Amino acid sequence: MISKLKTYFPHAPWMKPMRSAGLLGVGRSGRAIFMLVAMALSARTLGVAEFGTLMLVHGLIMAIAKATRFQTWQALVHYGMKALESNDTPRLVNIIKFSILLDILTAFIAFGVLWIVSGSAIEIFGLDSSLSSTTQLYGIVIMLLALNGTPEGVLQLFDRFDRIAWQSIIAPIIRCIGTLYLFNVQGSLFQFLALWFIAEAVAAMVFIAMGVVTFKEKMPIADFRSPSPSLLKPEPGIWRYIGGTQLASTLDLSNKQLPVLVVGGALGPIAAGLFRVAQEFASVLVKPAENLFGRAFYPDFARLSAQNDVEARRQMVVRTAPLIGGIALFVFMLFVLFGRPLISLTTGVEFVGAYATMIWLCAAGVIGAAAFALEPLLIAAGLIRQTVIARAWGSIIFIPLLYLLLHESGIVGAGIASVIYTILVSLFMMISGRELLKKH
Repeated sequence: MISKLKTYFPHAPWMKPMRSAGLLGVGRSGRAIFMLVAMALSARTLGVAEFGTLMLVHGLIMAIAKATRFQTWQALVHYGMKALESNDTPRLVNIIKFSILLDILTAFIAFGVLWIVSGSAIEIFGLDSSLSSTTQLYGIVIMLLALNGTPEGVLQLFDRFDRIAWQSIIAPIIRCIGTLYLFNVQGSLFQFLALWFIAEAVAAMVFIAMGVVTFKEKMPIADFRSPSPSLLKPEPGIWRYIGGTQLASTLDLSNKQLPVLVVGGALGPIAAGLFRVAQEFASVLVKPAENLFGRAFYPDFARLSAQNDVEARRQMVVRTAPLIGGIALFVFMLFVLFGRPLISLTTGVEFVGAYATMIWLCAAGVIGAAAFALEPLLIAAGLIRQTVIARAWGSIIFIPLLYLLLHESGIVGAGIASVIYTILVSLFMMISGRELLKKH
């Protein structure tokens, strides 16, 4: 499909990020398949309650990792693109050094937060206290994930989306192979936790290695040994930029990792397991907006902002929104028609109760897909405050609404709340970015 679009629009500037998205899409498609197999076998082996426990522990780890991880990759691409445009290698090296230093700081902060909150979190969710020490071991994974910010920025900066695509399927492949074995031997919950730990750790280490190799390939003459007098502030406004993107990312937790934890706390591990199944199926629509198209388009938005090419930036949004939204709507209809038997076939009939929630989450995914370009557009243009305000207002409404709807409608309420959140955030961002989308 990407090649056909290229034929019709050979010089369209928005085709470059579409090709990058195509590369990521290949990786994400493989990732989705392997994750679905791993999830289905895990659910069938552990049952609803223990599978819910596995998802709660993993969800807690990922929530802490995201809440404490600075979005160094965004700052690296934003400021690094300006350095590349001006062929300023020392400036780029200084930005990367700063990014590495911030990643290391983040790693220790994340590790400390996990050790402090893990015990209390286990009690809140009503889980076995023996899981506390197991959860704390995940601190190693959290530290490795924190160190992935700079490698991701380097890979995006130098347009190596093929390597990002390959890296994205490493953890799902390891989980898939591991769950096949554990399914045959009827593995325990602790064995599944160990498998999830190993998969995330290996994938994170590969990401770091890819970042190092890519930089050496693209910048072989760069000297990291030279002193950097402005290491703690390599660019004007960079701390404000990083603080804003981190706050926006943390607020985004309210619609990503937080719901499964809230569902588990309010309704128990079984409900958390059902909701996680619904999330996993809906991720076919939800994740591409952020992890595929959003990441593929961000470097080009940053480049066009550095070049002050307003019209090309506007066309990139206007041309792609109906295309991506239309594809998402088609996939949504397939889930409406075939979602129930698909859940039954993959995870078992005891998980069919996740169907209605999955449909609501898929509807949120359609809206997010149509509006996917708004957040990277705002961030690349430096409008961090507007992004934070949009996420903040969405979260302020979403969190109490989530609690209310959970008690009124069960886990389906979480799906309804997600749709409302997505609509509100998209509207806020559209209003904030209207000046960037006007013809000049």
